[in-house]
Formats: sequence, structure tokens, C-alpha cells
Amino acid sequence: MSVRLVTVDAVTLARLGYAAAVSAYPDISLVGQATSPDEAVELVNALSPNVVAVDTHLPEGDGVQLAVKLRAEHPHLGIVLTGPAEDDYIFRALEAGLSAFLPRTATVELLMSAVRHAAVAPASFTAPNLAAALARRRARAAALSPREEEILRHLNTGSSLASIASQLRLTESTVRTYVARLYDKLGVHNRAQALIVAAQHDLL
Repeated sequence: MSVRLVTVDAVTLARLGYAAAVSAYPDISLVGQATSPDEAVELVNALSPNVVAVDTHLPEGDGVQLAVKLRAEHPHLGIVLTGPAEDDYIFRALEAGLSAFLPRTATVELLMSAVRHAAVAPASFTAPNLAAALARRRARAAALSPREEEILRHLNTGSSLASIASQLRLTESTVRTYVARLYDKLGVHNRAQALIVAAQHDLL
């Protein structure tokens, strides 16, 4: 399968690196390089690539948000997210329905393998550190305190923080503190993500 790749990265050396790397892979063609979200959207619409590689850090916007936008507008597009080797980015990419996450320290071979994977299976997520990240998240989830588990159950009913505070005879600020700790342990940023992770780990 011939892969038409567009990259989105504001770093000049990274763009040169992509160009050099792709030259060694005859089945992958670098058809465009963008430095901003707006430019990326224009190139994708104009060039019809089957894979886009997006870095998380873009001076004019959030690479993750761009990837989410591209996924919504192009359901069959392969999308590879690159960024710091942090669990948070792995899970954000997974939950956004992207094709792959690669840390910036990944080898060229791993990166090109992810690009090929994204081309043939855009809806199937892969990341070299996924298993380890899932294990770390399971360990954090297992460490929930009884009160955090109780608040999680209340979140699952759709109760507001004020309502939870009233039911548990706590101040709302105390409930917010518990919720923040809960999110941190589950490795999430909001209620919806917390409930998904909790369900995955049989916490509800």
C-alpha cells in the first residue's frame, strides 16, 4: 500500500527529520508539511493524504485538539500523534480514537511502522508503551480510598458536586479536592473520562 503522509510540526529539525526518514521508505511519500493547525487542515483537504502525523506541541494551537478535529472530519484518515513520553498523551490519543501515539524519542523504524499501521488500520490504536501505561493506571485505580470510591459512585449517578457535598455532609470545596485526587489517580481530566476508566477497571 502506498502511503501519502502529511506531517504537522513547528520544529524545523523535526520536519527535516521526517523528510530524511521517509526517503528511505519507498512505500511512504511525504506529500506535505504543516507548521500550524490551520495550515494542517488546508493541506489535508487539498492533498488527501491517508496518514497525518501531528506533534502535541504547536505554537499556534494544541496538537491533540487538531488531531481530534481531523478525526471528526476525516473518519478514515490515519492519525499518528507524537509528543513527550507521558501516559497522559497515550490515553488522550486512545480516547480520541487516533491511530497511534509515538514518543518523540521513538526510533525512525517505530515511527514509520506506526505510519504504515495508521494507513491500513486507522481505527486501531497502537503505542509502544501502551501496556505499561495501562498497568500504571490500573495500579493507581486500585489505590482509591473508600471516600474516593464513594464519590466516584455519586459521580456515576450524574449528581452535581454541590449535591454530592450535601449527601456526604462535606463542603463543596472538600468534594472538589477529592474529585481532583480521583481524576489524578485515574489519569483523566473530567467526569466522562473517569467513568470510562472506572468501568474498564470494574470500579463501578
